[in-house]
Amino acid sequence: MRTNRKIELGEATRLALIAAARDLFASGYEATSTPAIALKAGVTRGALYHHFKDKRDLFKAVVEQVAEDIVRQIDAAATTSQAPVDGIVAGCKAFISACDDAAVRQIFFLDAPAVLGWKAWRGIDARHGLGSLKQGLAACAAAGFLEENQIHAVAHLISGALNEAVFMLAEPASQSESRDRLDQSIERMVQGFLRPL
Repeated sequence: MRTNRKIELGEATRLALIAAARDLFASGYEATSTPAIALKAGVTRGALYHHFKDKRDLFKAVVEQVAEDIVRQIDAAATTSQAPVDGIVAGCKAFISACDDAAVRQIFFLDAPAVLGWKAWRGIDARHGLGSLKQGLAACAAAGFLEENQIHAVAHLISGALNEAVFMLAEPASQSESRDRLDQSIERMVQGFLRPL
């Protein structure tokens, strides 16, 4: 019983560190120190280094969590649609909504590629967002809206366009960009790829 309790406490400490780090990393990776994270989590720096090799390792755990949260929002929106093409459109719009958050943009789009490296960041995206998109496109292919051998390429094209839209919305010059217009563009883009065969 003591072993189970120790495991539970260890996991609670790990989750507290990730939550505290996520809040602080929203201001930027370089601006965040490990003493500040430990203080916010209510643990010692020794506890931080017991669970994570270093600040970068903790940041990677935060990035994974952010990616998982984005996909949860995408999947929740996509599953409300009965038609697979509508599910892709809803999921794309949900992605933009999830990323229309300064903390998400800072952590996932600005700092993650620089801190973790492009390859590691792409790996996280492939496991989460791109993976979810490929599943949705596979459903579209099964329903006769896409050739199965096009799933990989179309997933990358849509993903790239959505990532660029997130960067565009973050630019001060694009603040007046209407979400309605962007949503309409997303619909046209998706419908251009996904037509009855």
